[in-house]
Amino acid sequence: METMVRHIETLLRRHDYVIVPGLGGFVYQFRSAVITKDTLEPPIVTVSFNPLMNESDGLLAIETSRMENISFREASNKITHEVEKIKANLGSNKNVEIGSLGILQTSDEGKIIFTPSASGHTVPSNFGLETLHYSPAQTKTERKVISFTIPPMRKIAQYAAVGAIAISLLFAAPRLENVANNLANLLPAKQSEPIVENTVTEEPLKIVIPEAEYTHHSASTASVDLKHHVIVSCLPTQKAAERLCYELKNMNFDQAHVLPPIKTHRVAIESFATKAEAVQFMKQLRESTPRFSDAWVLSETEK
Repeated sequence: METMVRHIETLLRRHDYVIVPGLGGFVYQFRSAVITKDTLEPPIVTVSFNPLMNESDGLLAIETSRMENISFREASNKITHEVEKIKANLGSNKNVEIGSLGILQTSDEGKIIFTPSASGHTVPSNFGLETLHYSPAQTKTERKVISFTIPPMRKIAQYAAVGAIAISLLFAAPRLENVANNLANLLPAKQSEPIVENTVTEEPLKIVIPEAEYTHHSASTASVDLKHHVIVSCLPTQKAAERLCYELKNMNFDQAHVLPPIKTHRVAIESFATKAEAVQFMKQLRESTPRFSDAWVLSETEK
């Protein structure tokens, strides 16, 4: 039991979910920030349990086979035996502790209820996030008094006199309606021809902006004849699978694609026409990239 729980915790941190065949699935869920009267709880990731996710996707059996150095069939049988023990304890109204994840128990209606651990299981993305406590600020209304003084009548009379003089000068000033004629009267008779200003017509400045070159990268799709796929992950949503494909293509795995969903969305890093080629590529991938040490081959022709 402890060994299987340890494998569940490892896969949960790696894939954000893990399915226990015949029991249900443990999934990471995002919880938004919560603001109360005097606290601010940060956005965190919590662990939830879904009893409907009980069909095996092979991840738990592969992890058990790899870590315990046993065959895939032996790992599957071991998981089935552990699940039967858990169901037997739940049927006897006993609480089953799933490591640091939480506790499984049955309700009065016979349904499985999961209570996550408050502080036991550590999610890497929750590091450094703590609840902030604060006290509401108390504001006091302050009244401001604005005072102004009126100048004495003698000052007002002086300002009025200055204003009247300025207005009279403005209307009494001569108007120069034709400046050119006035300047012509100051020139000799021979030079009284109208002055023509030399204007230079310049061509407008033309700025040529080169057309931007765009390179369209089309997403690679698996050929119809490529029936043997090297699977690196099985994700619960299409959006998560497409995001993983985008990361793989940035790592120069241009043939990464999402297979048609069957309960989960499987991400194939490469597809081949023969199973031998797929197995050889899987072995090289496991040895060269530790991240894909649990990669496996899916053949559509197998039943």
